Amino acid sequence: MTSNRSPSSGTTTSAGETRLSVAVSFAVNVVETAALGIAAWVTASVALRAQTAANAAEVAVQVFLLIGVVSSVRSPDQSHPLGYGRERFFWSLFAALGIFVGGGGIAIAEAVQSARHPSAVHSFAVGYVVLAATVVLDLLALGVALRPLRRQARERSIRLVSLLQRSSDPAATTVVVAGSCAVIGACIAAAGLLATQATGSATPDTVTSALIGVLLISASVLLLHTNRELLTGRGVPLSMQREMQRIVATQPGVLDVPDLFAIVVGPASLIVNGDVTFADELDVSDVEQAITLCTAALREKWSSIEYVYLTPVSEARSRRSRRMSTSSVKTG
Repeated sequence: MTSNRSPSSGTTTSAGETRLSVAVSFAVNVVETAALGIAAWVTASVALRAQTAANAAEVAVQVFLLIGVVSSVRSPDQSHPLGYGRERFFWSLFAALGIFVGGGGIAIAEAVQSARHPSAVHSFAVGYVVLAATVVLDLLALGVALRPLRRQARERSIRLVSLLQRSSDPAATTVVVAGSCAVIGACIAAAGLLATQATGSATPDTVTSALIGVLLISASVLLLHTNRELLTGRGVPLSMQREMQRIVATQPGVLDVPDLFAIVVGPASLIVNGDVTFADELDVSDVEQAITLCTAALREKWSSIEYVYLTPVSEARSRRSRRMSTSSVKTG
């Protein structure tokens, strides 16, 4: 098996952009939490209390994300030969749990408490002004977070939604999802206040708090699923895998590519592993040169590929036999 490691990767640039979006979101959420807390106290609105809890949870979320971004860019060492990229997956998992418990859970609890002991809502103008201000701030923070993602989507010629669904940077995805929820939640809270003011009943305000809780829990479940896939070694889309296989197969001296796959090992960081059948007339140095050409061709298409492991084989073999073969080599 021949291995080639990329001399550089796009992780540092990605980390810088993600760090900026996390820092902006953190600053915005600190300001918003204070403003919403005051508005909730003045208006006695349970919906505003739910939004306050959601923003307070997001402050903790940004801290987790920032820790993950900083720790994930450390260089590989003896204890972590593939680097620390998965640190970002780990801390993003905590961030998703924070949204679930600190945001969604408290919002639902506030709704239940309000349903049992309703209270009159007043000073609606204060609530409207604060909610409008939070929407503006959240949209600005969301714009900062989306800017690098839009650029990446254009470079890859895919939709932004598709990029977010398959992104290997859960911190960036979390910032976008949390920011979107903040904007939607503020709009829901404003609608609840308006309905409460129009009807004179506290019920719309209570229902609004429950809806905000459901929104946050749904977002958290989505993020938990994404982080679980990344932590357990998610592969690349089948179309991308087949394109990698095609590129290797078209290189000089390559007869067939019986098997090839790629695994996400960090934000903007992939490992490619495959079996390749080479022409019989190639000697060892020719095979090594062919593998170098295959590696260069793959990295020209996907700069996120850091490691490439290609094994010369005479015929196709199962991945189980590959593991057993690798194990026996290591043991011997």
